[in-house]
Amino acid sequence: MLRQTVARSVSIKGTGLHRGNTVHLSIKAGKDGIIFIRNGLEIPARPAFVVDTRLNTMLGSKGIVISTVEHLMSALYGLGITDCEVHVNGDEMPSMDGSALPFFNALSESGTTPIGEIEPLIIKSRMRVGDDNTYVEIAPGDFSISYSIDFPEPAIGKQTYVYSGGDYKALIAPARTFGRLKDVNAMRAMGLSLGGSLENAIIVDNNMILNPEGLRYEDEFVRHK
Repeated sequence: MLRQTVARSVSIKGTGLHRGNTVHLSIKAGKDGIIFIRNGLEIPARPAFVVDTRLNTMLGSKGIVISTVEHLMSALYGLGITDCEVHVNGDEMPSMDGSALPFFNALSESGTTPIGEIEPLIIKSRMRVGDDNTYVEIAPGDFSISYSIDFPEPAIGKQTYVYSGGDYKALIAPARTFGRLKDVNAMRAMGLSLGGSLENAIIVDNNMILNPEGLRYEDEFVRHK
């Protein structure tokens, strides 16, 4: 498996979803995996450094955290980038349009540079993480991801999507994050989602999609997951 990093540094600016602050990123070439750097502290994008998964994926170390890293991580996967430094000046990533696409496009303009080989992870037995209601199960076989969601809101409902590789930019990257209006109101009462809007998330209210432009895919909700 080819290891790759960015060919040139990439600068990105946007608004954080929860705090509503302007966030600056600088993505630079690296050779030690994907490393987030804030206040001079390196936080590797590895399971041991995941400190919270409620509403987003948060990495942390020694009291320093960076939240909502999942959209950038998705874009890095889509481009096959295995190594880079992500310098961040705040405690969360910019929300952009709520999808991985802006990150993908910015990184595509940089290009990639091969830096060697890495041994692929081989799944040798079936394993499951989670509970009866929410879980991820992995089994040996050719690469394929099947994901299902089931929400009581008619605007979302039950959806299943299978991704077996292919055109990540067309099939996955544009799918935006989503939320229920009642949850957004509750989060704002808690001082969260202050940077959220119809510009960076799909908002549903029972059977209604509040975004005037509608969905990018009929099954955009599960594609985002």
